Amino acid sequence: MRASRGRKVLPLVLLLAWGCGGQREAGEADEAAAALPAVGNRGAVALDSAMRARMGIRVAALTAARGVPERALPAVVVADPGAGSAVRAGVGGRLAALPDRAWPRVGERLEAGELVAQVGDARPLAAPAGGTVVRLLAQPGELVQAGQPLLELVDYSAPLAQVAWSGRDAPRTLPFRPLAGGARITGALAGPAPEADPLTRGPAVLYRLRGGAGLRPGAALQALVPDPDVPTGGVTVPAAAVVQWDALAWVYLEAEPGSFTRVRVSTDHPVPGGWRVLAGLAPGDRVVIAGAGQLLSEEFRARIVVGEEVGE
Repeated sequence: MRASRGRKVLPLVLLLAWGCGGQREAGEADEAAAALPAVGNRGAVALDSAMRARMGIRVAALTAARGVPERALPAVVVADPGAGSAVRAGVGGRLAALPDRAWPRVGERLEAGELVAQVGDARPLAAPAGGTVVRLLAQPGELVQAGQPLLELVDYSAPLAQVAWSGRDAPRTLPFRPLAGGARITGALAGPAPEADPLTRGPAVLYRLRGGAGLRPGAALQALVPDPDVPTGGVTVPAAAVVQWDALAWVYLEAEPGSFTRVRVSTDHPVPGGWRVLAGLAPGDRVVIAGAGQLLSEEFRARIVVGEEVGE
């Protein structure tokens, strides 16, 4: 009887020891999991307020998209043959700078009527029109001939933009957006371009830009025209809210304070400062507008399995 009772006690002790160890390991696993952001099937990330502050997370409510949907046409600033002028010598003689004015430099802006130089004892020479100095064809101290150009100017205050256009008549005015960034510029129709568009080889039109003084020939633009194929409505999503992953565009939607869900969005309809999104989001939805890239990194960091080594 004694031996039989001893055999019954030993398995019971082993079972209790295994249970205590199993419960301890399970508790440690739960603590480790709690230390990581919560990751769900739709890419949810949960962060406390301290972590959000360290990551610089900022959230804003989306607003309804306004205005008519637009599509962008490629455009480029072209040389304007009517914008050039030259300062010419009225008589022959030795070119001299004025006592109170240095000889102009390339890139310097001259106003119409501004005095720039003198030849011999003749009256000082003035700029025939306002513009930027693009070429110096003589220097003070040189002998020049009557009618000789001394410097060339180009007026960049109202540049010409060329847009490929086919089909119906081009509108009288058109908004433009520089690819390098900046505010919209209004263009007034100047007429058909003398040459075909270099990209499409089709007909093109010219627009005189109002307020594009900083643009030079070759600058890339977008001409914005109404797009009848895009329905109205939707929301405006800021460009800073969008992250790229797996060749797709996503935003992080704040379902509740501190909990963010990654939602796929379409970037087919660009608008100034972002995109018009027609599905998946609604006005009033709160999305991350700063720190979205860090949220993406945090989401996938949480999926890393901790504690396993290669070869185990």
